[in-house]
Amino acid sequence: MPGYLWMRCNMRFVRAFYILAIMLACSFACGAPYELGTDDNKNLNHQLYFIEDFSEQLEIGQILEDQTEWQHNEDGEFAHGYSDSAWWFKLSIINTSAEPQQRMLELGYAILDFVDIYVVTDGEVVTTYNTGDLRPYKSRPVDSANFVVPLKIDSQQQLDVYYRIKTGSSLQVPIKIWHQDSFYEHESTTNIIHGLYYGAMVIIAAYNFLIFLLLRDRSYLYYVCFVLSSPFFFLSISGQGFRYLWTDQLYWNSVSLLFSLSCLILFGALFTRRFIGLHKVSIALDRLIMAFAVLGGTMLFLSFFIPYKSAILILIPISALACVSDLVAGSVAWYRGVQSARFYVIAWGCFLVATIVMASQKIGLLPKVFVVEYAVQLGSVLEAVLLSFALVERINTERRLRFEAQTETIDTTRRLNVELEKRVEERTFELEQLNRRLEVLSNTDQLTQLFNRRYFEQVFAAEWERCRRYRHSLSVLLIDIDHFKKVNDEYGHPAGDACLVEVSKKMNNMMRCPTDIVARFGGEEFCVLLPETDVDGASVVAERLRSEVSKVNIRAENTDFQVTISVGVSCLIPGDSDRKEEMLSNADKALYLSKSKGRNRVTAYNPDSSVTPIKRNRD
Repeated sequence: MPGYLWMRCNMRFVRAFYILAIMLACSFACGAPYELGTDDNKNLNHQLYFIEDFSEQLEIGQILEDQTEWQHNEDGEFAHGYSDSAWWFKLSIINTSAEPQQRMLELGYAILDFVDIYVVTDGEVVTTYNTGDLRPYKSRPVDSANFVVPLKIDSQQQLDVYYRIKTGSSLQVPIKIWHQDSFYEHESTTNIIHGLYYGAMVIIAAYNFLIFLLLRDRSYLYYVCFVLSSPFFFLSISGQGFRYLWTDQLYWNSVSLLFSLSCLILFGALFTRRFIGLHKVSIALDRLIMAFAVLGGTMLFLSFFIPYKSAILILIPISALACVSDLVAGSVAWYRGVQSARFYVIAWGCFLVATIVMASQKIGLLPKVFVVEYAVQLGSVLEAVLLSFALVERINTERRLRFEAQTETIDTTRRLNVELEKRVEERTFELEQLNRRLEVLSNTDQLTQLFNRRYFEQVFAAEWERCRRYRHSLSVLLIDIDHFKKVNDEYGHPAGDACLVEVSKKMNNMMRCPTDIVARFGGEEFCVLLPETDVDGASVVAERLRSEVSKVNIRAENTDFQVTISVGVSCLIPGDSDRKEEMLSNADKALYLSKSKGRNRVTAYNPDSSVTPIKRNRD
């Protein structure tokens, strides 16, 4: 008997050791469990482990018995887009406190088809929940649009929660743990937000439906249908419709999302065509938007017959393209003068951004955070308000047009006065154009097509003030063609004119800055204004002009000849006193010195030595 007791105790020890070894192995394989604390209202996405069941044949018993290699969810939220596989997820929670704890575990994505939840303790399934949006709503253990299970965890107890998910919708598994009070407070707040949204959309739709009854304009009817399609869509995707409206209608719950999205496409396209009058704006765009209306209507019918996954993968790109096309149509209409289109463009722009965000989230590109999750919902409210403004503006525009038509019919004299004023304005415009041409002519030398001295003095005065304000340098070049009288005497006045034209053209083409100008001062004398240029820079420009002009080949009758120029340079930093005439006088003195020293040279004015030669004649 003592030996039997010893063997029995020994077997218990071996079993305990074996169980401990398995738990340690599982902990190393799946990571440390989440420890409950006082601030447990948090996401557990990083605590999540998963495997993909390609065969869809795995059961919970096999999962618990097999040493399956679980993959850790590294992302903030598990999102895998659309998948044909079944997926298993595991989450471990431990209560290290001295008291039992109660929590709510929420899977916050309402349109998963089949969700099987297993609560496991010490390797045994203690609770099973079979739920999903294709199973009766009453199968849910907690009355919520999402999939929520209550957890009671004893002191020092560890619970393993397994999820098996098979769905035709996009696979998203956002897991969050709640205190009970916090969860129900959150549910209440969420319901209030949804109620405000649905109430706002219904009020907007009812208001515009009354306008439709008064005006009998189909634009308002299409708009009402479009506005009601938005909350219908959100009732489907959020699970609120299944919770409150069609609780026992499983088949309708499976197609309601497809149906509402098709309605959005159909009535959005019909409203766009009617509201903008697209056939008057662009035939091509009108046909394109009509094609989207046909596609929306077709999918509205097919949503009852084709699989959910196939339908949604067709509808998501169609809805995005339709939204973009509606925005383009509105932009074109706005550009072509449809005033009410500006609110329409802004409204559709908001909805387009929201639709892109939602589509990206559905295929797993963006996480399921509040702004992303409710992007289309927020965007649709803003769009509905802006489109209401557009409709109101359209009424005001039509009222104004009717009033103007009545006024025009009654007051013929006023219309004739308007026509007369228009003719006067046209005549005034013609005179202004003529004055501009005359001004150009008055500022241009007719022979050389350079600016004349009058225009030069205006620009000189303006640049003087600008350089004075910023304390920048201002330079003037005074240029004279050497032996110009000899050219006239030897080759005749036509040759002299040709000489002036060629030299002017060469100098004007060498001006590199838009602010540098060349003007003809009279006869064979020219002046160059160089703002933002000091004496060294001006001397370099002057020397380049002198060198290039000397290379110009001038043809007179059957004879070719060249000329040279002499240049005087003057530079100042303008001050408070007006020294423009002094500056021109200094340039003239420098020019005179260039002439007296043999011509074909550049001389800069130097106040210390009156003038300073820059380059002597090499001939």
